[in-house]
Amino acid sequence: MTERAQSNLPALATALLLVGASVGLAVGVAAGAFAGADTDPADARLAASLSERLVSPDGPLSARANVLSAAAVANASASADWLPEDAAVRVTLDGEAVVSRGDAGRGATIRRVVLVADSERRTLEPTFAGRNAVTLPRRTANATLTFDPAPATRITTVRANGRVVLRDPDGLDGAYDVALSRYDTVELTFDANRDLAPGSVRVAYRAEVTTKAVLGVTVDA
Repeated sequence: MTERAQSNLPALATALLLVGASVGLAVGVAAGAFAGADTDPADARLAASLSERLVSPDGPLSARANVLSAAAVANASASADWLPEDAAVRVTLDGEAVVSRGDAGRGATIRRVVLVADSERRTLEPTFAGRNAVTLPRRTANATLTFDPAPATRITTVRANGRVVLRDPDGLDGAYDVALSRYDTVELTFDANRDLAPGSVRVAYRAEVTTKAVLGVTVDA
């Protein structure tokens, strides 16, 4: 009987540890709930309003609706005029401070899932296998086209999704900047007096890369 009781001691100890952990977790959740209940409603409204502004299409850090510009985020300043007056504010992305003014530690926090857009310069040299055309990635808002066709080859017109963006009956030569639609996948087609060889055109453009992040806005007025 004694041996059986002793063999049950490890199981009893494990059960007590699990119960203790569960009680501790429940107490922690309850404490968090009470802390949320004590948040100043005015702070919560101000934090929500600021977060709405930051994710709006014309927000101070926005590339477009719900997408923040990585460059604008990197250059945000505590002296920014979009911060609420007479309030302590902290704006974070994935927990990292973007801008902070005053001590907002006791304020209300609003969190939103957003995208952060960055861009990098890329260069493409079409091989023109089969046709004088090339497709650029979506959201390419502009590009620089540099023409260096082979002797006796003349490129006279460039179209973006059928729209003429460059034309010279005598032949395009050198570099040209063209504006494109950032909302479409753009196909550039080249009118020439013959099939174009690789290296006839070089296209430089900025490609957008987006990553998901959590925007946090804390305000203590």
